[in-house]
Amino acid sequence: MIAVGKEEGLQMVLWSWHQDTHDWSRPGVNRIVRKVLGNVRGGDIILLHDYVHGPTQTVEALSRILPSLQNEGYRFVTVSELLYHSSREVRK
Repeated sequence: MIAVGKEEGLQMVLWSWHQDTHDWSRPGVNRIVRKVLGNVRGGDIILLHDYVHGPTQTVEALSRILPSLQNEGYRFVTVSELLYHSSREVRK
């Protein structure tokens, strides 16, 4: 798959390895929040799931994560914006 993607001129995008919250396993809202806030770095792509079987904890965790990150000065961008800004940093 990677080779075909390269042949087609596509770029592979994955989440930041240290930001897999395992929210799909419902580890608890506090654990999800601690995982994200305790490991956050500029440019991270944080892996979260919008659906899990049974009650989700992700939405509640995000209601705490997003304001906290904003207060710390982080901005939220699309993957396209992140790649654009990253490529400009590399060219400097």
